[in-house]
Formats: sequence, C-alpha cells, structure tokens
Amino acid sequence: MKRFISIIIAALLVFSLAACRRTEPVVTDPTDTPAEFLDRKPTQAPTEAPTEAPTEAPTEAPTEEPAYERPSCSYSEYPRVDGSTANIPMALALIQLITGCSESEAEKSIRFSTTDYSYDALNEGKCDMLLVYEPSMPTKQKLDPENRFDMRPIGLDALVFITNTDNPVDSLTIEQIQGIFSGRIKNWSEVGGLDAPIKAFQRPELSGSQTLMLNLCMKEVPMAPVDVVTVSDSMADVIDDIAAYDNSSNAIGYSVYYYAKNMYSYPNLKFITVEGVVPTNETINSGEYPFINPFYAILPRNSVDKTAEAIVNWLQTAEGQYFVANCGYVPYMKGIAAGD
Repeated sequence: MKRFISIIIAALLVFSLAACRRTEPVVTDPTDTPAEFLDRKPTQAPTEAPTEAPTEAPTEAPTEEPAYERPSCSYSEYPRVDGSTANIPMALALIQLITGCSESEAEKSIRFSTTDYSYDALNEGKCDMLLVYEPSMPTKQKLDPENRFDMRPIGLDALVFITNTDNPVDSLTIEQIQGIFSGRIKNWSEVGGLDAPIKAFQRPELSGSQTLMLNLCMKEVPMAPVDVVTVSDSMADVIDDIAAYDNSSNAIGYSVYYYAKNMYSYPNLKFITVEGVVPTNETINSGEYPFINPFYAILPRNSVDKTAEAIVNWLQTAEGQYFVANCGYVPYMKGIAAGD
C-alpha cells in the first residue's frame, strides 16, 4: 500500500511539473499524459463496503478542460472527508498528494463511516466532502441528497457476480440472475451447469451492494426472503462465504467490482459474464457492462469549504481523472486510461 500510494503521488507530481512548463492549457486527450503515468496498475488496499448509483452512461471527455489546477494546502487545513469504504484507497492517496503528508498521517486523518452514515455526517456538518457511492433508498428518502447536496460523478463501479472457478457456469443472463436470487431457479442444471443446488448469498437490506442489487439487477423482481437464504454481513464476508462454502462450486454472490478486484480477492473465485460481457475497466468505462453505477465527490450546497470545492473541481478535470484511474478505479470520463 505504501509503495502504491508513493508511486501515485510521484507520478502526479511529475505530471503537474510538466504541465506547469507548458504555455497552452491542459487538454483532455489521454495522449497528452506521459505513458508511464497511464500504464501502472494498482496494488491491494484496505477493506469494507460501498453502495449503489444510477446506470447513466459515462460522459465523453470534453474538448476544452475547465481551468482548475490541482489545489494544495497544509495537513491541518485539509477538509474533513468521509465516504464509502471502497473509496478509502483514493482518499489516502488524495490527502498525501494535496498536503504532502506521510502515509501514517493520512491514515490518522481518513476515518470513513461507510456510505449511508457518511451522508448523515455531511448533512449534520460533521464533514466537508464525501467520496462516496449512492445511498440506500431509506437514506435517499430521508435526505433527498440530489437536491440537498452538490453531487459530482468522478468514477464508475459495477455490480459483479462471483462464483468459484470450479463452477462450469461462466456466463448468465440478467433473467437467469434474477431467477437465482428470487429463488425461482434453484439448481445449476437450469442454467447450463451441474445437477447441484444453488447456494446464493445475499447482503443485508441497507448495505451498499444490496442497494445496487435491488436497483440495477432485480428491479421489480422480489429477492428471495432472508429466512431461506444466507445473508453475509459485510463485503468481505460475502467473498469469504463463497470461497469457504463446503460445496464452493455451488455458491454465488455479488459485490462491487473495485472491492472484489482490488481490495479483497481470492484466486479461486471468478466474475460471472453477464449478457455476454465480462466486467473489466474497459467494459465499465464504455458502459457496455450492464450493471454500472457512478460514485461521487459530494459537497454541501451551503457552507462549502473552499479547499474541498477546489479538490472536487480538480477531480473532474482530465488530470484528476488520470489520478482516479491510477488509484485503480474506473474513471467517469470516457477515453481516460484505466489500468486493467
């Protein structure tokens, strides 16, 4: 983790120094950024869980970039940041980049309360900005965040389905997934697999991935009742449960792409192809994968911290999107390289 964050910070400093020597404005063309900055891949990072968001397609990179330079401030002046657990690696890299602080100082500062609680924290003035996924329906109904807050999409994630590599089923349709998790399809032979019962793991009602599951996949199809399925309490738990289940090739569950790919992965687990599309950085960035959702940098509409606002503005520029990509996330702009 220390090496990963140091590489990101060093690369962005080189990028910024190079940009300062040019007289023309920075443009959003990915070829305008040094190749070595685009090609690095992320390593592993912290643990826990995120949330949902709409399936709107990513935006094209604009032809002219707003004149937002990367801000800087002292460690003591850095805004209070909260958000989703899957965004912790980005938050750690960001505070070090903006303030020049050490990793240990960053870890002391970044204490994320998870998605729904962080929206409450912003609403109550306990933080200045969020790096966060979309909240659950109860929180949306309570706070009306789209009207109450300034929500800026900065990256994309996806709902992914995970099974054991021993399972011969590699691909499912949306209808088949709905059938499995509603309890209508009970045996793998019904979807081209072995004659074996399906063990489907769910998440708790207010968890981020459950919100994604309901909004992106199940829609009007009711989930199987929790008294006849196994509910995994955390994002780590559901991956552990699938990997450790006695008949592991029979198990299936769901998670968030970034978390399952970069933060908590097992070599004996695989992503299910959905409607013929494998979840990758490229298929998520292009909108080809069916279950994508943005995550956000969010500010309050009143009493905005100026440094927080400058950071959010910068994250939406091409340089900020390269930063998002090199933290291992899928950027929101189309055409920004995201090391897969």
